[in-house]
Amino acid sequence: MTTPERVTHREVREILRTFQDSGWAAMTLELDGMRITVGKDGPPATAGRSAAPALAPAAVPASAPAVPPAASPATVPATPAPPAPAADVDTTGCVEVRSQTVGAFWVAPGPGEPPFVQVGQTVEAGQQIAIVEVMKLMNPVVTPHGGEIVQICATNADLVEFDQPLFLIRPTDG
Repeated sequence: MTTPERVTHREVREILRTFQDSGWAAMTLELDGMRITVGKDGPPATAGRSAAPALAPAAVPASAPAVPPAASPATVPATPAPPAPAADVDTTGCVEVRSQTVGAFWVAPGPGEPPFVQVGQTVEAGQQIAIVEVMKLMNPVVTPHGGEIVQICATNADLVEFDQPLFLIRPTDG
């Protein structure tokens, strides 16, 4: 029987530095049976949308492509995000694809690789369109609808929050 890998002090310090540099007011982190709650201005909020959700990593489905550790987006320079469309783009009828967790947003499967999708591209329901990385765990972002990518709302390598809009898609499959 092997023991699970423990979080190091260095990793906790890195997480706290990331929190300090973020726009979040508060954060709760649960790892290895330990819970840490921090806030920037006084005691952390216990309710409401101003508090960031717990950083419990989500499992990556078996169907998601693996990102080899050597090609982890966090370890190399970021791939530039595709340009956002002009402000006059019609978003009527579009649906948002939102982040399912807090983490780093990646538009490509690895450094130097082409992005999963670009504005104007047609996608199928269930297609992977990005990655949100949480503590070296790559969580695929998949689209619930087939349709056209109208806008990429987050920038590559940015920290995103839970439920933050990442993409606008004009559905073609209802």
